[in-house]
Amino acid sequence: MKLQNQSKKAVLYARKSTESEDKQVQSIDDQIRAMKRVAKDEGLEIVEILSESKSAKEPNVRVQFGKMMKNISAGKYSIILAWDTSRSSRNAKDGGDLQWLLDSGALSGIRTHEKWYRENDELLFTIENSMNSRFVKELKAKVKRGMDSKADKGDFPACAPIGYLNDRLEKKIIKDPEMWDKVSMLWRKALTGTYTVAELTRIADEELRIKKPLKKRTGGNPLCHNAVRGILTNPFYAGKFRWSGKIYNGNYPPMVTESEFERMQEILKPGHASRPQKEPYQFLLRGMLTCAECGYAIVTERKFKKLKDGTVHEHRYCRCSDKCPGHCKNRSIYVREEDLIQQIKDELSKYTIDEKFFKLAVEALAEEDEIEVSKQNERIANYNKQIATKKNELDNLRRSVYRGLITDNAFFLSEQKSLEKDIEVLEKEREKVTVVAHDWRKTAMDIFMFARYAKEDFDSDDWEKKRAVIKQLGADLKLSGRTIQFTPVKYLVPIEKAHPELKDKKELVRTNPQQMKKDPGGGLISEWYARHDLNV
Repeated sequence: MKLQNQSKKAVLYARKSTESEDKQVQSIDDQIRAMKRVAKDEGLEIVEILSESKSAKEPNVRVQFGKMMKNISAGKYSIILAWDTSRSSRNAKDGGDLQWLLDSGALSGIRTHEKWYRENDELLFTIENSMNSRFVKELKAKVKRGMDSKADKGDFPACAPIGYLNDRLEKKIIKDPEMWDKVSMLWRKALTGTYTVAELTRIADEELRIKKPLKKRTGGNPLCHNAVRGILTNPFYAGKFRWSGKIYNGNYPPMVTESEFERMQEILKPGHASRPQKEPYQFLLRGMLTCAECGYAIVTERKFKKLKDGTVHEHRYCRCSDKCPGHCKNRSIYVREEDLIQQIKDELSKYTIDEKFFKLAVEALAEEDEIEVSKQNERIANYNKQIATKKNELDNLRRSVYRGLITDNAFFLSEQKSLEKDIEVLEKEREKVTVVAHDWRKTAMDIFMFARYAKEDFDSDDWEKKRAVIKQLGADLKLSGRTIQFTPVKYLVPIEKAHPELKDKKELVRTNPQQMKKDPGGGLISEWYARHDLNV
């Protein structure tokens, strides 16, 4: 039915949401073409064509819709051409505003590809608008239910972080072949504890060339400070993900272990990874020492002394940074940086082993590793058997409910919760076995590598290697007066204790004619192994 004796001026409004509910809706161009044919058939004059790609779930977010409403109120046109009522509104407020314009006479009609909606059709328009709004709510509930169900199964229901990809075909998270190794290297460097987040940000950009994932309008840029920190605090990389306020175990390959992730959070304590001030000079001990008296950081200062012959000598001094006069007795004590470096070298000499001892230690580690792997596999098999038994009990419990053998719902839920809890505990214990074995091998090898090469690395010209050695040497280095108080890593203690005695025995073997034909290393390594304890 055509309008009679009314204004023929109309606005053509087309909308295509990017949301999933509009996948079957015609494109904006198709809507415009179809409604132009309707306008020609109805004898309407299209004054303006407005279109946008925006969801109509929430009010006051569509720019072109707001412009249309203002122009209708101003009398620019009095008819809306839209493919259907869902294109103009999907929420109660926008639908109510259109209803008011119809009631007030500012809007003489809304024409879809099927029919007219006029003042006398307010009931029909209200019902359809309510259905549109209800559709959005139901769709939202369905999508949330589906995503929560996916999370319960261990599948991450969102876009994977950098280093991973969403496999659209298999519907799972996989390794990103381009970024996986780069992000893994970033984690390895961060776990040494020798870099601030700002330094890691520079490494990610200049050395590893890590870029943000490319999307439609964003991506391709280097990681910023907050992005790097976000990676290091995201449990996703340890095989767990947050969803709807809960933590789930993910069905994808973790990049780090849970213990490594926890250690990273300890490293990132407030103040550790704050942005450093611009420092034009590299001080080797910057951020490595604290005052034994007051706990403040030890800072390094440069002092210059001009000699009579005109030459200028530079000296670097370390002191407590406490700004309160008289508060710390070490505040006025200055010590040369080179004196502290010499103390570190003396401390390193306690842990240094030669090449022959190192090779024998690695061989012994390999033998010990074979025994440990065998034990680990046995324990894992035992846990797998227990988990399978519990899962079978859970399946039998559910079958009993389906068959009507169990009718008490409270009993069923209690038993189900108990079995699921047992399975979760067993799976965690199984994971610990694997992590412990991994950490045992890694810690043992790190100790031998440190004892063999730490002194060489510290004597090199590589500034980052030097700082890494200091960090590994002691987790809590304090300066008392002019002396560094070392608290060595506990796994280095056996080397320190064994070092003097084993050195004397080695000299005895060299000077004893009856022992000179024997290899002294075999006895030394067996005795060292007898007194050490690396199992973490």
